[in-house]
Amino acid sequence: MYPKHHIYEKSANTVIVVLLLSLCAITVYPFLYVLAYSFSDGTTSASRIITFLPSHPTFENYKAVFSNDLIVNAFGISVARTLTGTLLHLIVTGLAAYAISKDDLYGKKGLMLYFMVPMFVAGGLIPSYILINKLHLMNSFWVYILPGMFSTFHMIIIATFLRGLPESLEESAKIDGAGDLTIFRKIVVPLSVPVFITIALFVGVAQWNSWFDAFLYMTDTRLHPLQTLLYKIMFEAQAKDFQQMALMSQGKSNVTPEAIKMSTLIVSVVPAVCVYPFLQKYFVKGVTMGAVKA
Repeated sequence: MYPKHHIYEKSANTVIVVLLLSLCAITVYPFLYVLAYSFSDGTTSASRIITFLPSHPTFENYKAVFSNDLIVNAFGISVARTLTGTLLHLIVTGLAAYAISKDDLYGKKGLMLYFMVPMFVAGGLIPSYILINKLHLMNSFWVYILPGMFSTFHMIIIATFLRGLPESLEESAKIDGAGDLTIFRKIVVPLSVPVFITIALFVGVAQWNSWFDAFLYMTDTRLHPLQTLLYKIMFEAQAKDFQQMALMSQGKSNVTPEAIKMSTLIVSVVPAVCVYPFLQKYFVKGVTMGAVKA
């Protein structure tokens, strides 16, 4: 006979496993459905009877997507804003965190107050729009980059991590004649890879998924990222253009407007899905170490 607490523990574990599997199925099912839809031929997609293994798989939907210059250009804009925005965010926020992590920083309390107030008291949408307009960032690629180059929250996370680094390393480097920037670049950054990768993942995903800033500040469709273009394809009049593109493609291949939409969705999701597994070990380590040191 097993003790009662062993029976209760086994039952609890079973319930937890069932719940997690259910959540996993709920999460994965829409993605698999869209993926299968994107590989379905025109007859299958028109019937709306989609199976996980399409009976007549085809790449024609993706050919139609990548033959559209607007989508290819939007994909390039998304990649450029993600890489540039993430890199500059890490540099600016990392340098600020390195300075704030020093106890002997002159005016540290005043600087922290200066950083913290905007974090909790935001200006709002209309003042932000006026500011962007006054800075002449309307219809400029830099409207994607400059407003997100610094984050107080990320600065605090990095600074908390940096406070746990041995001070003796920096002192030894200073004795050898190294300056603050050299110490930051050659000592601090290599020792802080987990936390920087964690922040890079946060910022990169946010930049890749961002669409509302282009919706507000961009009238030039050539500078629209993929997510904004996808929104217009799914919900606005621009979907008609893609429907016409699909109808024109039907003379050459068996495609439908809905299948093209699903293919565009997959194209927008795949880069993030491919990158995350390579950064996961750093992400988990960075979050765990940051939590312990905090």
